[in-house]
Amino acid sequence: MSSSYKNVTEQKRIKSVSWVLVKSYLITMGFSLFFGMFLFQTILQREVNYKLQRGESEALNTVSYFITRQMQENERVSSDLATNLSFQYALSKEDESSTGLVNKLLRDSFVGRNNIRSIHIITKDGKIISEFREPSYLKDDKKFLKQFNLQAIDKEKGSAYWGINTNILEPKVGNTLYLARVIRSKAKLEPLGYLIVYLDPVQFNKDCEDVLKNISMQIMIKDSSGAIFKMPDNLAIDHLEEIVKWENDKYDYVKEDRKKYYYTVHEMPILNGMIVGLNTQARDNDNMSTILLFAVIMNIIFLSGASLIIRSKVVSPLKNIADKARVIGKQGKLDTRFTIDTGYVEVYDITCALDEMMEEIKGLVSEVKEREKLQKRLELSIINHQVKPHFLYNTLNTVSILIAIEEKESANELIKTLAKYYRACLSTGEDTITIEEELQIVKEYAKIAVIRNPNIVHITYDVDEEALKNKIPKITLQSLVENSIKYGIRKLGEPVNIHIDIKLDKSQNIMNISVEDDGVGISEEMIGKIMKGEKLEVKSGFGLKAIIARILLCYDLKDTNEVIEITSKCGEYTKILLKIPY
Repeated sequence: MSSSYKNVTEQKRIKSVSWVLVKSYLITMGFSLFFGMFLFQTILQREVNYKLQRGESEALNTVSYFITRQMQENERVSSDLATNLSFQYALSKEDESSTGLVNKLLRDSFVGRNNIRSIHIITKDGKIISEFREPSYLKDDKKFLKQFNLQAIDKEKGSAYWGINTNILEPKVGNTLYLARVIRSKAKLEPLGYLIVYLDPVQFNKDCEDVLKNISMQIMIKDSSGAIFKMPDNLAIDHLEEIVKWENDKYDYVKEDRKKYYYTVHEMPILNGMIVGLNTQARDNDNMSTILLFAVIMNIIFLSGASLIIRSKVVSPLKNIADKARVIGKQGKLDTRFTIDTGYVEVYDITCALDEMMEEIKGLVSEVKEREKLQKRLELSIINHQVKPHFLYNTLNTVSILIAIEEKESANELIKTLAKYYRACLSTGEDTITIEEELQIVKEYAKIAVIRNPNIVHITYDVDEEALKNKIPKITLQSLVENSIKYGIRKLGEPVNIHIDIKLDKSQNIMNISVEDDGVGISEEMIGKIMKGEKLEVKSGFGLKAIIARILLCYDLKDTNEVIEITSKCGEYTKILLKIPY
């Protein structure tokens, strides 16, 4: 039925429901939403923002104070070590025995201090003495020295210098805080070297975890060189350091996935840098429930009025359509037509669309019946293939010959393999089996073929272990291998080499199954007929055509190119790639 109107009279008689809806529903809803948003914006927004900003600023000050205390504790530990007389004496001697004493004092510094990752001494002549919490076998003094701005450390005149970087001797640890200071002799006040202390980022995160959990805040610290340290190391927003505005007392927000994340920026004097606190919680307000309740009440009032209008103007024609649809559902009368005498433009369009849909449904029902017939034919083909009377007869005939020439062991092995093959083919009773079960069928089939003709085939496998439990239609792989053996052998005495490759393409949820042989190949004409589903002049076992049809049916696909690719060069190779959804 055409959606165009028959004449001008009919166009005048069929009116649009948009006029009723716009006037009765949208206008009233618009007023209620406008006043609700106006009240929210003018009365509450400023108060909410002020309170949240002050609270988040105080929370960041608390975190900054806690982190500073942790760093100051490590300053005290490093100061005690740097002023230790035994330590200074060992550094001034610079011989093997003194180096051992330095190492011992460094190891003692780890005792009871879980947040220290490693300690390093840079002697006057540039030698590096290091101790690690966990063994590290990297050794590159030159690169290690290049990490530090020794002139900036000297300017501190013995006080602690804090920075952020990745220790190249432990690159897997990632960015962490480090402390550096000049070691000066108590007796002569001359420099004896530098003390470098790297903190353990994992332990440092754990120490700060309770504080951060209570305030639902993620922290990012930036030192004077621009290096970044994060707690935790995976923030809610990637590349946050490139988005935030590094200004003292800055309060702003960034957007991610249509959600606003507010952050606060403060100076961090101990690091001569900045600290950012990112609030990961939703912004709630106690007055929000009052506004929502008011909006709900207003909406109920307006919706009640609008529903009365819609019931009389819209629902009745639609109910008439629904009643006819129920009759079709119960009685199955696909010839029913939805017609109207008067109504709205939208209702008229719906009835036209329903009439067109009924025509489509009739066509689909017919198509489904054809598909069911095809499925039954395919299932019958599977059963015939599984029984394989000629294959069974030929194999038993081979057994008879082996017994006649007194090759009893070979005959016995062939019978056992034949039994395993048919057991694998018939035991599950399902149309689909796992890749692991299908490969077992292939191996038993190949074993039978080799016993019958020792120099006929050589098969190699490359299979993802993850793919073994995925299912495919039964006898698919075995049929492809059978075709390669039957039609791929170039001449007697030369085995056909077959390679089976099964890989998962997780990005597309596709299992790629390829069977490649080095046989005589397939002509371009034959490949074209197979891809178009045309009738072939030869019957190749279960047949590529039947394999394709069964996969299309099993996975509800329509295009042959979705499930198979065939590449071949006559006299050289044939490769068949199946693409099975999983």
